[in-house]
Amino acid sequence: MPLRPIKVPDSIKQLAYFDGAEELIDSANEAIEAFMLEDEDVIENFVNCDFHLFDQVLTWILDEHLLTGNRFLEFGSGFGVGSMLASMRGMESVGIEIEPRLVEHSTRVIEELGSDAKIYCGSFIPRGIEGLPDLASDVDHVDGEEGDVYDEIGMEVDDFDLIFAFPWPGEHSFFEAIFEASAAKGALLLTYRGREGMHLLRNE
Repeated sequence: MPLRPIKVPDSIKQLAYFDGAEELIDSANEAIEAFMLEDEDVIENFVNCDFHLFDQVLTWILDEHLLTGNRFLEFGSGFGVGSMLASMRGMESVGIEIEPRLVEHSTRVIEELGSDAKIYCGSFIPRGIEGLPDLASDVDHVDGEEGDVYDEIGMEVDDFDLIFAFPWPGEHSFFEAIFEASAAKGALLLTYRGREGMHLLRNE
C-alpha cells in the first residue's frame, strides 16, 4: 500500500495546548532531567521530542477528523510522554520501548500522573516483515530485531490508527517501511523530524 503525505500546516503552532498538557509535559520533563542527571550509563538513543509541538499536532489531527479509530501506538516511547498526551484525549494509548530502564521510569511517571497509557518493554518491529535484515542494515539507532511484545499487548500494529515515532536523521525510511508493511489501511504515521517539525503519512 502506498504512503500518502498529509501536509501539517505551520498554523498548528498557534493552537492552544490541550487542557492539562503543559502540566503533564513539565512534570515529565522534570522526571527526564532527573533521570539524565542521576543515571551513570547514558542511553545514547534517548533524545527528547518537542512535546508541545506534538500536543498541538495531535489537536489538529483530531480536529480535522483524520483518524479512522481511537488507538495510538508509540514506537520507541522513551518516557511515554506522547502516549500520555494521547491518553489525555481518551485514546487507547500504548507505547513500546526496548530499553528496560526507560520502561521502568516511564511506568513510574505514568502512575504518578494517573495516566491510562500502557508501556511495554520490547521491540516495536513486528514479526514477518519481509526483507527486514536489509532494512535494518541501514539504521544505527534502532535494534533491528523483531519481537513478541505484540503478544503481550494483545494487539498487532494493524489494530492501531495513529502511530508516532521520533526517528534519527536519515532513518525515517526504516520506520516508514515498517509502518507500510504492517499498519492497517487508513492508519497514520506521525514522525517528529527535529527542525523540520512533524511529518504525517497515511497508509493507503
